[in-house]
Amino acid sequence: MTGFAFPHEHAQFLIVAAPLVGAALAVLAPRPLAWVIACLAASVGATAALHFLISYLSTGQSPASGGALRLVADGAGVFGAGLVSVVAVFATIGAGAALHASGKRAAPFVLALLLCLSGAWLAALMAPDLIAMAIAVETAWLAAVSLVALSAGADRAALNGALRMLTMGGVGAALMLVGVGIIVRSAGVVDLRDLPMVTITKPDLAGAGVILVLVSLASKAAIAPLHAWAGPALGRGNAVVSLAVGAGGVLGALAVLVRFSAHALTAPQIGAGVSMALGVLGAFAIVIGAVQAVGARNLPRLAIYAGGSQAGCAVLGVALGSPAGIAASLVQLLAIAAATLALLGAAATARVQQVSMLDGFGQRAPLASAAITAGALSLMGAPLTLGFLGRWRLVEAGVGAGWWWAIALVAIASLAGVFYGGRLIERMYFRRATETFANEGTIWRFALAPALLAAIGVTMSGLAPGGLLRLADAAAALVGPAT
Repeated sequence: MTGFAFPHEHAQFLIVAAPLVGAALAVLAPRPLAWVIACLAASVGATAALHFLISYLSTGQSPASGGALRLVADGAGVFGAGLVSVVAVFATIGAGAALHASGKRAAPFVLALLLCLSGAWLAALMAPDLIAMAIAVETAWLAAVSLVALSAGADRAALNGALRMLTMGGVGAALMLVGVGIIVRSAGVVDLRDLPMVTITKPDLAGAGVILVLVSLASKAAIAPLHAWAGPALGRGNAVVSLAVGAGGVLGALAVLVRFSAHALTAPQIGAGVSMALGVLGAFAIVIGAVQAVGARNLPRLAIYAGGSQAGCAVLGVALGSPAGIAASLVQLLAIAAATLALLGAAATARVQQVSMLDGFGQRAPLASAAITAGALSLMGAPLTLGFLGRWRLVEAGVGAGWWWAIALVAIASLAGVFYGGRLIERMYFRRATETFANEGTIWRFALAPALLAAIGVTMSGLAPGGLLRLADAAAALVGPAT
């Protein structure tokens, strides 16, 4: 048993260090070898994250992380880290389908930035205090901006998206740093998990600081109406940008927002105000995201807008402030990850940009069509899908808290999902092709197959949800003061 002591005791360290070390090694290697190194590094980090997730949730105790990197664990952070690390694996594998477009010189740097992005979000989810969390969040955002810009090449629209990300990121960074400073000043603590145990002398000021941090995180998670960067940056992105930023980066920001909110809500003096702010944010996200998804004609834009609407459901779950609400949010995180991975991965597989290009798609690309179908059904909240499971748990938690207006918003999200999700399915299977199939036919396109298969499998995990529900409930129960 001693041979397994290092992986167990230092699992937290490996979760963050593996992708960062892999990024350093990938820069020094030629393109094919760099891709292999990146895939191995992401896989090591995901293995450590899943091992730690199971160990932590089963025992409720976190082994001390070794080395100079001090990390902590709580239920929301560990659950989010496991999810982000797995998405990073599929994003890294799928990156092989677009590396040829980056060129031999740029490809290693693209892979390094992808790993830095995921490693930084993982660090934010395991950060021991607010300052470390803020540094990790801004590092992840800078990596995302650089990745979009480097992958854009001569595409002016994509470069405009990177510029918009940089501008909004600068504002978000200022809000984040000011918010953290206000919280530390007014509460007198740096560790986020200590908020429930201290007497906040200036609750109004502390609440304002929390809201500033929430706004910064919401903008990075592409939550409407703070998502002006998402359309330009992801609407014309390749497989690397779609999976790394659109799926992994957005998911990482949303997971950090859930973790931060879950702890802030437990502070008695500011909990009610934070809950109200989250409720307003969730309501706007559901309505605005749904309206934009209904009108979207670009498939990546539709995916990110629909994901933003679903993120509103996750925010509402946290706003309830109960273990049931947090558990519903964690399930919703997984549903968003699977649906976004399915839609963006399928779009990247066949280089589909416009929704009109899906006409007759079911016969030309069966696997990609199956992924889009699974993602669309989940966005609708169709029974036996993960999307339905997440919303059902949110409805249960909302009934328990008497939040009937939140239940009405969940119904609106489902009705809008039926419209734009049904439109995708109708075009793929009930129309004839009107445009030329854009698939290049190279062997590298198969690199996206694992992401598509995983998205299909996870989305349909609503068929047997018992294990997932127990996992989410256990994680929600471990959100609380430091122990």
